[in-house]
Amino acid sequence: MVAVATLLVGAVITLAEGDVPYAVRVLSRGDANTSDYTWKPTQRIVADSPVAWREHDECATVAAAFSGVGVPSMNEYLAEGAAQSLVVIHHGQLVCQWYGNGGAADRPAMAFSVSKSVLALLVARAADARLMNLDDPITAYVPELGERDPRFAEITIRALLDMRSGVGFSQQVDFPWVNQDASAVYYSSDLIETVLTRPQIVSPPGGFQYNDYAPNLVGLALQRATGTTLTDGPVSDLWHAIGAQDDAWWCVDDHGFAWHESGLVSTARDLARIGQLYLDEGLVSGDLVAPSAYITTGLSGSHADPVVDFGGIPMGYENGWWRLPGPSGGADLVAMGNFGQVMVVSPASDVVIVRLGTDEVRESNASIAARLALVADALSK
Repeated sequence: MVAVATLLVGAVITLAEGDVPYAVRVLSRGDANTSDYTWKPTQRIVADSPVAWREHDECATVAAAFSGVGVPSMNEYLAEGAAQSLVVIHHGQLVCQWYGNGGAADRPAMAFSVSKSVLALLVARAADARLMNLDDPITAYVPELGERDPRFAEITIRALLDMRSGVGFSQQVDFPWVNQDASAVYYSSDLIETVLTRPQIVSPPGGFQYNDYAPNLVGLALQRATGTTLTDGPVSDLWHAIGAQDDAWWCVDDHGFAWHESGLVSTARDLARIGQLYLDEGLVSGDLVAPSAYITTGLSGSHADPVVDFGGIPMGYENGWWRLPGPSGGADLVAMGNFGQVMVVSPASDVVIVRLGTDEVRESNASIAARLALVADALSK
């Protein structure tokens, strides 16, 4: 038995290309968890210019809206659905907030893939400062990719943000775990090395393929374009600009490189400020925080057609955001992260809703988003 176990361990380490700490994390941690930020290294993002939301209590109206989306009550739905926080912004005011299951107004939670939506804004700000161009090939910033495969020169930053790069990615996670894409990214010891060597082109740019290599390639390009790490520069500047009330954190690998696809740890009320930018034409107190091109792309959408059907809920994807057909027409923007971390931005209703919670959630992200979109729509009636 000892000999067999030794052979298995050796095989796993070989598949992990000799990265023992990585192999240990994959095998010991298993699936992702909303508490992962407590063991992953993090870098702090200081809320150095906090501005409180203007508040107007409409929780009774919000609760009434929930009664029309197929749940017994707002409180029961959130409490039994493993939610920790719900923040509702209507006409630029915080009109309802709910906390439970250990959540609190100032308690952050892992945002998981909501991080991709924030990354898109950071890249837009860098492009507006003429540090990057979304139509540049990724090889303009990461030439190592072109040296490995010349076809990477056909992949633009925009295509990566839109998940239309042609880079393959498998979200399957099963034995032996350590040699698969999802694990290779999420538990990486050296994420830069991972994204420089593992991604493979499987098709020409254009077709939709959701994957976690793309945002990290964009993040590497952003780091090289700005000359600073994500948390030291772009995110800290953004947190200052939006008047974030609470410190946030971003998970980083063993070398301090951020998990751009999933690393943000934030409160719901500060995430809502990101969504509110779409409804305020990118302005915060008269200052342009989100470039107009970023806002226009998000609100109009050149990729309007659905790319995924989540159990009967069709959704498109562009520039780090999902697009959900609005209940009363148009489209709502949705940021979605693992375990029900969802933000819905409804331009038609002038509403932003953020729901964060624990990994005990049993409802799909798309279902949560669709419910919240109906709540937003009801608030405009």
